Amino acid sequence: MRIAADGFIDIRDGKRVRTPGLHKEVSLEPMPEAEALAFLLSHSFRGHRRMVRSLSVAERRRIRLASWADSVSERMALVDRVWRSVTEPAESPDEGEGATLLQVVQEGNWAYPLHADGPVTRVLPAGGVPASEVKGRKKDIFRLDRKTA
Repeated sequence: MRIAADGFIDIRDGKRVRTPGLHKEVSLEPMPEAEALAFLLSHSFRGHRRMVRSLSVAERRRIRLASWADSVSERMALVDRVWRSVTEPAESPDEGEGATLLQVVQEGNWAYPLHADGPVTRVLPAGGVPASEVKGRKKDIFRLDRKTA
């Protein structure tokens, strides 16, 4: 072992050195699809957007990390990154109309009506509704399937 002039120790044996961070042998299981979607849509997001595809395995892993996050800002950074990757911008409704339905996202037996509510997009009512209670035009309903992930 040598100590360099700047005070760092020079360790030539790479077998005993392990750097901090994620390693290939440490794998994070993705959150189940329905649970990940429910967690994602339990947040409100700035701007008006529509979902265009379902969540990939990597995005469900990020959602699991977000659910374990220690701070709100860390959680929102992860969730917002996933939200922006699975959505596209939608036209803003007229001012003064209140909450306007943008889209209904259906996963299994649950439906999540996405509304433009002022400057944010959110699910109303919070937590979604059973799919049998959804009444709307066919073009407004977005059914998630694994083929689009």
